[in-house]
Amino acid sequence: MENRVRAIIIKERALLTIKRVKLSETYWVLPGGGVENGEDKITAIIRECKEELGVEVEVLDLMFKNLFVYRDHAEQEEYFYGCNITGGELGTGNGPEYQENSGYEGTHELEWIKLSELKNFDVRPTEIRNSLLDLYVK
Repeated sequence: MENRVRAIIIKERALLTIKRVKLSETYWVLPGGGVENGEDKITAIIRECKEELGVEVEVLDLMFKNLFVYRDHAEQEEYFYGCNITGGELGTGNGPEYQENSGYEGTHELEWIKLSELKNFDVRPTEIRNSLLDLYVK
């Protein structure tokens, strides 16, 4: 089973997301990606934030764990860590999703979503969005 890591970055009561615009749908995800061979989860989330966002992060606590099952029944464990940005410049990521001919469909756009408006967005996975609403929006 593949492991994936995701960063929960909250600043000024807003959540940092990546807006995914594809031909058939638009939705939002938390930054992150797969844990590479020989890499631990903390190293992976630091690398992914640098690649996708262009920033260095301090990794805080593991906030959520989620089992994700693809349509073809393949499974992956997703680990969601609270993170704080400590350096770098947001929007300067140069990971594979930003390269031409990468095989990624559509676009990746950074977007801050106010926590108070989170319920109005298709943030995936839905279970994590709902857990964040429970934590931060009372």
